[in-house]
Amino acid sequence: MDKNPAKQFPGFADDHKDTKASGLSAEVSRVSRLLYLAQAVREDPFQQLAALLAKLGIGRSQFYKDKAALADVGFKFVYSKAKGFRITEDKLTPITGLSVSDRLILMIALEQLCQAGDGTLAAMAVEAGRKLVGGLPAPFRDEMSQSFETLVTSTLGVKANIWSTLRDCILAQQRTRILYTRSGTWEQRWREVDPRYLYMRDKTLYLYARTADEIPAQWKVFRLSRMARVEATGISVNWKPGEDGDFARKKRNAFGAFIGENTHTVTVRFRGEAAHYVRERQWHESDVKREEAGGTLLYQVTVAEPMEVVRWARQFGEEAEILDISAIPDNSQEEE
Repeated sequence: MDKNPAKQFPGFADDHKDTKASGLSAEVSRVSRLLYLAQAVREDPFQQLAALLAKLGIGRSQFYKDKAALADVGFKFVYSKAKGFRITEDKLTPITGLSVSDRLILMIALEQLCQAGDGTLAAMAVEAGRKLVGGLPAPFRDEMSQSFETLVTSTLGVKANIWSTLRDCILAQQRTRILYTRSGTWEQRWREVDPRYLYMRDKTLYLYARTADEIPAQWKVFRLSRMARVEATGISVNWKPGEDGDFARKKRNAFGAFIGENTHTVTVRFRGEAAHYVRERQWHESDVKREEAGGTLLYQVTVAEPMEVVRWARQFGEEAEILDISAIPDNSQEEE
């Protein structure tokens, strides 16, 4: 197989102007986005195009370029506002022609991706890793399977059967029962939910779901590590296009793990070494930095959970001063 992404995905060379990366990083960025696009269409065919574009961070023009590039390698789909996405051809799913060494190398790479906790890609790597394990001959299959499951359990804190059951219920659009331990009270009880998305924040896997045992139903977040058991109910959930409680916007509002619809502003003054450190990167898409006399830095960010910003700032000790928090929200509707 030609390892040059520009040859594997026609039109790749024309895409560099749409990314800030260059060289190898640009190639990785483009190929990752194409794979993410294909996976997103498979997993959530009823999402709206605008929501998908927001997740990918691209415009309509780039979307149609990527769609054409995927079609050239055997992944074709159509989209309509009323019916969502429909896959018409998928040659990317079968994992064939990989030697034992190929699979072992990919398994090692996926383990590293899981450990890095790189958002949705890490979650996707778990599923890809299991498919790769299944194609290994004995004794590699049993050994690598045990190794990979141990990694997933220890690194992500999730039992393999819980992950797979949730994935199946999401794909089948089926209501799910979860035996869940709620934070704060630490009481364990059964919940019924309509699962919508699995996602990762700060190396922790979460389920975003609509509650089915509350009136009115609410969109909530559940940590997979707090689930003792998961069961499919057999009850179908017919999602309408775009029906997800504005998940993409809520997720963008997260500074760390907490997502939410309502946002609150935190202002912090940094000085000394902390000011230099905070200047080096963008910590959230909403953050604003303003230089002050004497080398101090005024940092302002608007997020769903302000206490996450406070806890982050406290690591800098006396070099961080919390100046203002607009409000302390009640996150009970967003984080169980």
